[in-house]
Amino acid sequence: MRILLITNYREDRQKSMIRFGNLLASSIADYGVVVSEAFPKSKMQRFCFGSKFKKWAGYIDKYFFFQKKIESLLQLTKFDLIHIIDHSNSVYLPKISTLCSTPKLITCHDLIAIRTAFEEFSMAPTTSPKGKKLQRWILNSLKQSDFYACDSKQTQSDLINKIPEIHSNSSVIHLGVQNNRSKKLTDTKSLGFDLKSTEYALHVGNNSWYKNRQGVLESFIHTTQNSKNFDNKLILVGPTFQCHELNIQLKNWLKLNHKKIIFLPNVSEAELQALYQHAKILIFPSFIEGFGWPPLEAHSNNCNSITSKTGAIFELLGHNPYYIDPCDQKQLNNAVEHALLLKNKKNLGAIIPDNKTCAKNYAYLYKQIIAEKNS
Repeated sequence: MRILLITNYREDRQKSMIRFGNLLASSIADYGVVVSEAFPKSKMQRFCFGSKFKKWAGYIDKYFFFQKKIESLLQLTKFDLIHIIDHSNSVYLPKISTLCSTPKLITCHDLIAIRTAFEEFSMAPTTSPKGKKLQRWILNSLKQSDFYACDSKQTQSDLINKIPEIHSNSSVIHLGVQNNRSKKLTDTKSLGFDLKSTEYALHVGNNSWYKNRQGVLESFIHTTQNSKNFDNKLILVGPTFQCHELNIQLKNWLKLNHKKIIFLPNVSEAELQALYQHAKILIFPSFIEGFGWPPLEAHSNNCNSITSKTGAIFELLGHNPYYIDPCDQKQLNNAVEHALLLKNKKNLGAIIPDNKTCAKNYAYLYKQIIAEKNS
């Protein structure tokens, strides 16, 4: 099988999508698949300064120059299947459909941006008019795929709700999570503190509204204020807090207690693994997720989570995490306080799919789609 794998624009710095692309490109060859990877290159953006100009230059790189690249690729090489690994790149599908009859597969990770643009979440910020046009373009283009792989049952349900006719052309394939419990990172000086002597709660994620980082901070403050001799820290792997995440009370607390919070905007895979292994708990009370990688990664490193039943978390971890309602701050506060005051970490037992399992499942799906197309 010869597969064209369309992966993501590197300048967007979508770590999870780059990781997923690398997973497929490196592991799927073991299952009789020959992969040709293609992704947009920075032709315009590298000459731009300022976030606004970079954003628009990125659109030109992705939606103009790369469309030309796809055209030349499909003229030069015959592929058995084209796999777009991220549904946000569905806008390539109309062009591909005019160029060839090769079957097309797209992976849908979540429909959060689309659903936000349709104003389905009361707590989400309003999408700009241009953002709404982009999400409608993505949704309308999605309809031109031949098959859909979804990270979780929740994502599949959201997709079918938007495009009912694809019900029989979709399946759930969970992403791979490596089991790293036996591997230990010995040198963690680059993190700026001693992992072994620091007690901390951990959060991994960006500053999007649905990550609920305000809830994370409020729960940590609650434990700090209600527990004597409590000297834990809160480590956030991600950007510093943004204005939309903080009210006046939280801003004032941060000014007085800034040493209790550690932000790590850029960590390596090995450093992240070490952070999971030494954390007392991962706090991950997202309102919604497509997959929910951090609790699964934490689990693979024997770190338990306080999280919500969203994405594939409950599907894969069962009753191992401490589940809370992310809209119930009191419940989250109590769960965090309880977890941080525990002395012993419990041994976690759920088995979750690794990278090889994910690649194997995609290879099987490729064969199935190609066989159906040729029958």
